[in-house]
Amino acid sequence: MTMWSSIALTLLGMAGQAQSVPCSLPETIIAGSPEANACDKAIADAGNASERAKLLARRAYIRNEDKDAIGALTDLDKAVAADPSNRRARSERAYTRNELGDYRGALDDLDAQAKLGVDTVELYRERAFSRAKLGDFTGAVADRDRVMTLTPDDAAALLARANTLPWLGHFSDALVDLGKAQTIAEAAGDAALKNEVSLARAKIARLSQGTRPDPGKACLAAQDSTAFDQPGLIATCTAAFLAAPSNAAKAEMLTVRSTAWLSAQDEKAATLDRQVAVALDPDNANWHANLGFSYINVAHSWAGEREFDRSLAINGKSWAALAGRALARRNLGKTSEAFADAKRSFEIQPNEIALTVLGDLAHDRKDEASAKLYWMGAYRLGAHGDDMIARLKSIGVTDPEHEAASSKR
Repeated sequence: MTMWSSIALTLLGMAGQAQSVPCSLPETIIAGSPEANACDKAIADAGNASERAKLLARRAYIRNEDKDAIGALTDLDKAVAADPSNRRARSERAYTRNELGDYRGALDDLDAQAKLGVDTVELYRERAFSRAKLGDFTGAVADRDRVMTLTPDDAAALLARANTLPWLGHFSDALVDLGKAQTIAEAAGDAALKNEVSLARAKIARLSQGTRPDPGKACLAAQDSTAFDQPGLIATCTAAFLAAPSNAAKAEMLTVRSTAWLSAQDEKAATLDRQVAVALDPDNANWHANLGFSYINVAHSWAGEREFDRSLAINGKSWAALAGRALARRNLGKTSEAFADAKRSFEIQPNEIALTVLGDLAHDRKDEASAKLYWMGAYRLGAHGDDMIARLKSIGVTDPEHEAASSKR
């Protein structure tokens, strides 16, 4: 739901009143439909810039509801250009930019709203989100504090602040917020909220308990040994992050912790760590590549491709970034680009990711012989997971170990 979702029902209700709204919108915009064409005409015929901005912002809202963030952003850029003082356009653009991972752009819009005198819960919630993604946890907590001032009995706001405070090492304060949220949840009989509070308590325990001596050294040692499931490693890397002397060092600790979160089956926490690592140390190609793989894991290949592009802009010979971009592009249907990236990646460094993508592309074009060749190559390089076993079984390879041994003879 968008930042100004509180007016959604009003807008959608107005959409049915042809006399009061020149641009009547359905809940889903279909390019070329009579409704969309009518809206296009209303925007083109708007008598002044202010009216055009309102219509563009209205259409952008519906596009966001229809998961078309790119189309929404195009409308919102035009709306803000037409009328920079339009608060709704800036609110919706901030939301849209956050959805697309442009946290700096979102923050600019939110700061502009604050300068226009906006003092709402929605603004501070959205800005806290942007600031956290950019690694500004002091600013994020300040915004969470303002939300609490405006809505002191909001359990969700307490929970949000409790999840932000540990980034500053304020574990005790976070537990106080969770206690208050728990009280509200119990009074309301809200089982879902009580469960969220319980999960947050457990996470704080993992972040703060079991820290080892010399946490920075211990955190990096786990990376060298690839033993990311060690008890207490998440807390150790958290302590290392909090004590690190530079943003680059903080990013390195978060990168190790992100892998520990993956070992603990917490993809969301891992992705956030990698987002913050990129924000803190944006010139490190490896951090962008790591984030790209996280985005692919949560089915956001478009965002993954963007991060791999950024990684390759820093280091054009990164076989991992090329392999990751090949995977993202294959998922996005960019067949020829995916093939070129996978081929180049393998030429730089033989790796199972590139071979897997090449096999997938061959299978897509019904070339099972080539798919088998590539997939078995990936298997020999270490791709022994369930996904690879399923791929090989789909083309008749039921015993890849035997197949690999036979091909060597």
